[in-house]
Amino acid sequence: MALFFYIFLGATFVVCDGGRMKIINGDEVYPHSRPYMAFIATALENITMCAGGLIKPNWVLTAAHCTTEVNKTKVSLGIHSLKTNETESQMIEVIASFYPKQYHRSAKRFDIKLLQLSRDAQLGPAVDILPLPDNDDDVKAGTVCQVAGWGQTENNKFSDALKEVNITIFDREQCKKIWRHKYVISDNMICTSVGTDKKDTCRGDSGSPLICEGVFRGINSFGHRPCGTPHTTNVYTRLSSSILSWIRSTINDPEPK
Repeated sequence: MALFFYIFLGATFVVCDGGRMKIINGDEVYPHSRPYMAFIATALENITMCAGGLIKPNWVLTAAHCTTEVNKTKVSLGIHSLKTNETESQMIEVIASFYPKQYHRSAKRFDIKLLQLSRDAQLGPAVDILPLPDNDDDVKAGTVCQVAGWGQTENNKFSDALKEVNITIFDREQCKKIWRHKYVISDNMICTSVGTDKKDTCRGDSGSPLICEGVFRGINSFGHRPCGTPHTTNVYTRLSSSILSWIRSTINDPEPK
């Protein structure tokens, strides 16, 4: 697999439209300590890339706006370094994708997608499931959460290692006012803030799981540009009751789109 990533990092690529790929002012995680993380690459005219979370042995949850295509999209699990030939790594093809009928790309509504894999991942210390939450409790403003991803850093240089950043939940009502001229911020969304420390996510990190107090609460959707601008906000799709219901029903009875 290492050869694939050497080619990948040297290739012409684009990130998912509206997406985020950098971790700005974050820290490299201990190798394989986030076993649910999925690296998603699609080989079209260019290579597009996103992140996601493994929620079942053959299902990955990501953002709907991420470009994926059957037989051209591969999900890599159990990786820490994109360049190193890691024995823990598994690369699996995507055979189907699903998104809610309410999804609206330009309005950023219901920006969430399920990827069905061609086979079950082999679970272990480096590859494991990120459980869906038991409830749809909202996350209080001020809560410190975590999000991880691969890609460019604050120095605009690619990091081949998985990095993570702490981000703080922002009040939704205030978030609505900030975005009111561009998007409608609904209860199916979670907002986060960028402080003076400039800690942030950025292009290509679309679909990365938002973890709050150890619970999976959201999917990275869109945010302010340029990345790392203090006093700005980013938005995640919240795992609300309606979205959780859609995820469970789709996994139990998938119908290819």
